Amino acid sequence: MRTKCHIEEIEQRELDSYDLIEVLELFNEHNLKEVWRRYCCESPDGKVISLHPEIEGYFIQMDVQTLTSLALSAKFNTTPHTIQAFIRRVLCGHRHDLILSKLAGHGLTVSNPQEINLSLSVGDIALDLACNRLQDAPEYRFRRFGTTRVEQDELRPLDYYDVVSILYFASQNLTDHIISHYVRQELLNEGTEAEKVVRINTQAGDYQVSLYFERITNDVPRQIPERGNVSLVTMHQVLTRLFARHPLALAAKELNQKAIRLSEAEMAREFTLERIMNDNYLSLHCQRPI
Repeated sequence: MRTKCHIEEIEQRELDSYDLIEVLELFNEHNLKEVWRRYCCESPDGKVISLHPEIEGYFIQMDVQTLTSLALSAKFNTTPHTIQAFIRRVLCGHRHDLILSKLAGHGLTVSNPQEINLSLSVGDIALDLACNRLQDAPEYRFRRFGTTRVEQDELRPLDYYDVVSILYFASQNLTDHIISHYVRQELLNEGTEAEKVVRINTQAGDYQVSLYFERITNDVPRQIPERGNVSLVTMHQVLTRLFARHPLALAAKELNQKAIRLSEAEMAREFTLERIMNDNYLSLHCQRPI
């Protein structure tokens, strides 16, 4: 029987899609010691970490291993952010041909559309992701979509993938990009500046999530939200745990570690996280139906 890794022991849960995203985030930060500490079951020296969570319609396995020398192979041609985006599209059930076209946009050609392999390396540590689409995978079910640029280009409604994308773009201060891609076209073309706001309502696990984003001007008084100015990184961690249906205690811990006092009991019904940064205001409202 496989021994449990550190994360399984301390969080008392099985590894899932959250951990795929988390490993890639640690790679993005070049924090490889933490990857081994959290996910290696034995001694980290030369061992392999293998994650294969259950994802509807797909078999996905992520392997992390130490190489005998620096990785110079041409197969290591992608980034943690690209693989994260790929995984989230799979989790959100985006059209398979859309997923493939997005990979092609990053210069990643796929010879067999049913078998996708992505690899990256940091020094002598390699990460390989194998993704096979199952033969009985459900077909994409058409859903009505709106008039934002993303919806029109990708022929799908906005969802959890876009909420996470906006958190990332906001962290890079890409306000114009967010507005041009996520404000409805009729408002973008003819609306007033006050009307050019982003609203997304979607599902994350058991919660209905509402994102609100707007550009604010310097002549408007700014007041720090009652619960504190929650960082976008912390919002991302909480949202990713909600999406994976982790125990609320783990999501609450993400906030409490950053001095945001929100109890598990308070989060059980509904809560709001807010961020004021530069000329932007962002709010996440999470509500669990009774």
